Amino acid sequence: MNAIPMRSLVRTLLCSVALGAFPLAQSDQKLIIEAGRIMTQAGPDIENGRILIEGGRITAIGTQAEVEKPWDALVLGGPKLVAFPGFVEAHTSQGMDRPNENIDVAPFLDIRDSIDPVAYFFEDCLRYGVTTINVQQGGNCVVGGRGMIVRPVGMTVEEMTVRPLFGMKLSTRPKSGKSRATQMQALRFAFDDLRTYLEDLVEKEKDEQGYAKREALFQGRDLEAEKAEGRALANATWKLEGLELIPRGALDERYAPLVELLEGRYTAFIHCNDPLDVDHALELARKHGLLAKTVLVLEDDCWKAAELIAEAGVPAVLEGSLTHVERDPITGVEKETFVPGVLHAKGVRFALSSEDPNTRAPAYQAALAVGGGLDRQTALDAVTKVPAEILGLGNEVGSLEKGKLANVLLFSGDPLSITAWVEHVVIEGKPVYERAKDLRNKHLLEGVQPPNTAPPSKADEEKEFEQGEHSDADKKDAEKDDKGNEKKDDAKDEKKEGGGR
Repeated sequence: MNAIPMRSLVRTLLCSVALGAFPLAQSDQKLIIEAGRIMTQAGPDIENGRILIEGGRITAIGTQAEVEKPWDALVLGGPKLVAFPGFVEAHTSQGMDRPNENIDVAPFLDIRDSIDPVAYFFEDCLRYGVTTINVQQGGNCVVGGRGMIVRPVGMTVEEMTVRPLFGMKLSTRPKSGKSRATQMQALRFAFDDLRTYLEDLVEKEKDEQGYAKREALFQGRDLEAEKAEGRALANATWKLEGLELIPRGALDERYAPLVELLEGRYTAFIHCNDPLDVDHALELARKHGLLAKTVLVLEDDCWKAAELIAEAGVPAVLEGSLTHVERDPITGVEKETFVPGVLHAKGVRFALSSEDPNTRAPAYQAALAVGGGLDRQTALDAVTKVPAEILGLGNEVGSLEKGKLANVLLFSGDPLSITAWVEHVVIEGKPVYERAKDLRNKHLLEGVQPPNTAPPSKADEEKEFEQGEHSDADKKDAEKDDKGNEKKDDAKDEKKEGGGR
């Protein structure tokens, strides 16, 4: 094993220790969660409730009198705790080695290759109770790579994966160094280039039957099963005759993901930074038949296009500040606009994002929204049910209901209280975090030094040196003075000088 993987492995183990993670439970293990209050996000709260989890899913939920406790189940919780569904992050560019590429149009990339399982972001997600995360490329792109949905636990990307190849990032926000005009030109060219490529491929296939298949085999592409078959483009706004002649596996890898986007395999997450960006994004989505699977990622003053968003019927993810402040150019008076309030009033479905590292906790985002005037249920839905629906996981996560995945948080109090903490996190029936065993938290908040992490004292270093732990080269270096010259034994030198006299 080379040095880099070894360092990653060591860091992974240290993160697991720091979080106080339990060993992952077996899928058939029974788990009972008891709480003084269960906030299901699917109906009324349950007082003195109990949740039975089997095979990673909720099999019963109700009062302690209604749900029997199996004798062989692990019991977690207590009467002072509040149970709540795991938070869902509808969109983030965190957790990767870098959020953006230099290439303008890169739909062939897979975010999977860039996710770092030991990134501190995922460690923080457990502390904040985020159990489902959609990782997408950042907004500094034109057409980005394909994203994926992960859980914040696992030593490998495979262990973390909930849904691979999910979503594709597009941006109408001008990329660094581009104007809005060149950004839109690049976006339009990406789809025009795709059309030109497909039309040329069809023409060559008609002129020389078998051309596409021979080229694909020559380049070593897979033409097995459904990839050996051709089919018409499943997109109402694109008219492209003859595509059924081309085996899908024969499509160039640079273009194939865009074809899949047009056919609705991926949700288009379109990043916007300005009301005009929103207009361009909706125009692009309509033109290419993407509107039904489009999610707008909004920043800054995009709320000014709330009516356009509502008319289009697309959901949004709020990545900017919840309160937008602008100054009147004439009077100089500052005006504040509560963004979630505007979107809610217009009927726009939206999810709150914890992309900003300073306000990353979803509970804090929801509390800010309530403080700004949003009703409590809508604010909590914006960090649970709505993002789950945006990701197509509404039947799996986002609320505590029988049959759903057992992603459960245990808070020390009301989730929207500034004094409440996430005490336990359960993901798919497996306890994965316990605040009482979070060594990094203890170190930061209480000054407790984690075992075997204190720097060695000078006495320890000298003792180690005397015991021969250092190399001969280290010893020779120690025998040199500050100028790099060998140190002299003054006593021996004086004796030699005296003998000479």
